[in-house]
Amino acid sequence: MNTQFKLIFTTCKNEAEARMLGKALVEKKLAACVNILPAMSSIYMWEGEVKEMTEVKMLVKTKTEKMNDVFLTIKAMHSYEVPEIQVIDITTGNLAYFNWMDEVLH
Repeated sequence: MNTQFKLIFTTCKNEAEARMLGKALVEKKLAACVNILPAMSSIYMWEGEVKEMTEVKMLVKTKTEKMNDVFLTIKAMHSYEVPEIQVIDITTGNLAYFNWMDEVLH
């Protein structure tokens, strides 16, 4: 299988923001599915200081051809100045699931 499918990770400040962003991505047919994981603690460096806050993680399932539009949507709608956007190539998995993604993201 080629890498026509992507898994994009991002974090949001809370579940409400993640739901708003996730719904927009699915409604625009930029993502076949978005999973929102429960609150987690994040520790990171920002502007020279160690910060700690609660965030939620989003897993965005999409196709390679839609990836840049996903990036633009996240950046436009996100409350963070520098939102996390990390991409993993999906190289194998359930063919029936990928067929469903193809159908949804036509």
